[in-house]
Amino acid sequence: MTKRKHRRRLRPAFKAFLAIVVLLTIFAGYRTCSPKKTADAPAPSPASASPEASSTPSPTPEVHTASLFLMGDIMCQRPIVYQAEQPDGSFDFAPMFDDVLNQVSKYDLAFGNMETILGGDYLGFTGFPHFNAPQAFGDYMVSKGFNLISLANNHMLDKGEEGALNSLKYWAGKTNVVTAGMFDSFDAQNAIPVHEINGITYAFNAWTYGMNGNLPPQGEEYLVNCYRDDPEKMLQWVRDAKTKADLVIVSMHWGTEYTAQPDDEQLQLAQELADAGADLIIGNHAHNIQPIQWLNDGKTLCFYALGNGISDQDPMYDTDPDDVLTAMEASVQLVKDENGARIENPRADLLYTCREGDRSDNYHEGILLKEMKNVTVEELPDVKERYQNRIDTIVHAYDASIPIGLN
Repeated sequence: MTKRKHRRRLRPAFKAFLAIVVLLTIFAGYRTCSPKKTADAPAPSPASASPEASSTPSPTPEVHTASLFLMGDIMCQRPIVYQAEQPDGSFDFAPMFDDVLNQVSKYDLAFGNMETILGGDYLGFTGFPHFNAPQAFGDYMVSKGFNLISLANNHMLDKGEEGALNSLKYWAGKTNVVTAGMFDSFDAQNAIPVHEINGITYAFNAWTYGMNGNLPPQGEEYLVNCYRDDPEKMLQWVRDAKTKADLVIVSMHWGTEYTAQPDDEQLQLAQELADAGADLIIGNHAHNIQPIQWLNDGKTLCFYALGNGISDQDPMYDTDPDDVLTAMEASVQLVKDENGARIENPRADLLYTCREGDRSDNYHEGILLKEMKNVTVEELPDVKERYQNRIDTIVHAYDASIPIGLN
């Protein structure tokens, strides 16, 4: 009886002991399984501990640009040929034009309207009304950097089909030079070549109002682009080109000669070309400078006329004799980025052709092309007043924000 009671009194104490043992065992296991912290294993920083906090930098948008120089009517008239001719029969045009044209090579593209045909030296060098200039003049222009050439103007059939085909053959032999406006087949005329410069694609074409009454042989109407033959065909070419190239550049030989403002046909065609998708319209033929205008809320830039870039022309119809000797040089930027392709940063300045003597014998000495701001009062007495007047009343007639002076 006494032993049984004693055994019962020990049972609660034993249970308490077992509970303590179990608790100690669990605590020891927790210490054993917990990770140990060491001095050379610091706690991770918030940035490395949270993958969601890290971010990959956005790529920089790719921007493509190309520079384009613009010059107007290029007419290698007989006084220029005479002054350039050397005793050995070669030609040196550098003394007359290098002062201005040495800058051209720094541009990616350089445009000019070749108004005197290079129809073959054996046809003779002739002046108005049926021009033909030495092919050495074309060599000189290419050597200075001109590589975007309009061949659509009213003098392209001055030497008939033979001269036109000779000129085409000459230009076809110039590598890295793009021409437009004259063709050797209907297929070539209707094609839309797409060219590339600095990652920007462009299509280029040229049209003239006519060829001074000269007509290509029947069945060879492709020789020269004439917009008056079929204006809608021209506009459709522009529309189609816009679907293939980033930018569309158009040269237009249009307007009324010896006038400083565009006529109604120019204004209408410029708007139609802009609506069709032309990004840049380069006008010529007036032999005077005309205004610059943005169309369609800045989507299309139009130079209505750049004037006589290279010439020895005398005035017509009792107009100011110095207006035909004044020209515009211009530049623009072709840009392509994530927002598309466009023309930007138009700039302009004036050129002047200095010369000596009269032209009664069809010859001038001292022909020299200069930037007008560098012309002296001895060369043109009212040069400062004339320069500012032409900027204010013509260049800025439609848009006074166009910067003056090329970069």
